[in-house]
Amino acid sequence: MKRFFTFLTMLAVYAGCDADHSAVLSDATPESQGVPSEAIISFMDELSRNNLNMHSFMLIRNGRILAECYWPYFNADKKHRMYSVSKSFTSVAIGMMIDEGRISLNDKVAGFFPEYLPENPHPYILQATVRDLLMMATFNISTSYNNLDLDWVATFFQDPREKHEPGTRFSYDTAATVVLCAIVEKLNGKMMLDYMRPVFDEIGISKDIWCIKSPDGRSWTGSGILCTTRDLARFGLLCLNKGAWNGKQLISHEYMEAATSSQIDNGGREGSELRYGYGYQFWCLRDGGFACNGMGAQLALCLPSKNLMMITTGDNQAIANGTEHVIKAFSNLVAKIEKTKLPDNKEAQQMLAEKIATVSTPLPAGNAITSNAAKYSGVRYLLKDNNMGMKWISVDVAPDKCILHYENNTGKHSLTLGMGKYIFQKFPEKYYSVRIGTKDKNYDAIATGAWQDENTLSGVIYAIDDYFGSIHLTISFSNGNVKVTMRKTAEWFFDTYQGAAEGAAG
Repeated sequence: MKRFFTFLTMLAVYAGCDADHSAVLSDATPESQGVPSEAIISFMDELSRNNLNMHSFMLIRNGRILAECYWPYFNADKKHRMYSVSKSFTSVAIGMMIDEGRISLNDKVAGFFPEYLPENPHPYILQATVRDLLMMATFNISTSYNNLDLDWVATFFQDPREKHEPGTRFSYDTAATVVLCAIVEKLNGKMMLDYMRPVFDEIGISKDIWCIKSPDGRSWTGSGILCTTRDLARFGLLCLNKGAWNGKQLISHEYMEAATSSQIDNGGREGSELRYGYGYQFWCLRDGGFACNGMGAQLALCLPSKNLMMITTGDNQAIANGTEHVIKAFSNLVAKIEKTKLPDNKEAQQMLAEKIATVSTPLPAGNAITSNAAKYSGVRYLLKDNNMGMKWISVDVAPDKCILHYENNTGKHSLTLGMGKYIFQKFPEKYYSVRIGTKDKNYDAIATGAWQDENTLSGVIYAIDDYFGSIHLTISFSNGNVKVTMRKTAEWFFDTYQGAAEGAAG
């Protein structure tokens, strides 16, 4: 299995901890910037204790990279789906438009799309402003579209459900971001990322970042931007510095200050690290911090008071409070940093480098082999009617892998579980790729398995492509019978891998 990781570059201790804009995102030792290497090790240990499925992280202070880590199958050059971090990009695009005098926060959004208004629009639809949409305070009770709708902007204005006064209540609504992006693209006649390219070039973001399209062909910047971890770090640093880069103000300080500050109570529950309000497509943290926050723990955690930023990527959709665990681990790290440089600690730095070099994706508990291998291997089990549409299943059992063969409503398929390891493969069914609604890609996937006992096989399959998701499965054998249970955690795919089936050898 090919492993990708980045070792820490150990440089000389610098005289102090002031930001060095001539060396943006160059490497430095943690101690030179007031961060104990042991604190980063503890952060990584906390991620492991919570069994989190991480893909990367970067810790940055004063514009310097203190640690950078990639888990297997991920690397510094891989474009990673950022999910709702895309919303923060959309906010910055709106800020650019405001700086150019093209739009204002008080513009009525209905005025940009008269073609979508119902015959007698509700007054609240006509009342909603750009600012209302930025702070997720629309007139709708929730996101108006689904993957089967052909024009997502139209659904925003034509949603038949009850309305409430815009600007008065936080309700997380990705359709708001869809409409904001549509405004940018309609007024510019180009895709949003193309419009933002002059700023991206200034801060060094990759030329080939891209965005998944909605069915109508617009950029899905509510969820669909793909860029590298380092690209997100550059974007986050621009936001951390309130729109400035190397002393040049690229986005107005006034807008970025407002965007990253609480504009509305987000109703966060007690104990949540994301309960401190919501700005303009940014989540607010304690002590004046803010976050770009995407599903699965795509994060840019920014603390301006400490000139500190943590970037993470992963797929923790299936883990309860997965994102919260990451943010809390970061908060515990923050509590250990100092204002000034610390004495050099070569031993701890080496321990950190070794830890970064040996990270691994969590494996399910259990054994790689069963004494009943000959009894179950190759036996076909006919399944009763079930909600997954599975007709039959068989398992080829070997010490290093188990190959699942099965037939469902889309045909005959196979999946390989590595025993005690992950095996890379293409998922056998096609799902969405460049455009929602068009199923034309077999996703890159990894899969592993373990025997919970002599008669019970468990497994997990992760999609690690432009879309992330997982399937957790259990196959129990008993006296010529089989029970199959599957649980999927993925947005708009793996839908037929959710449910239960049972059957008998035949």
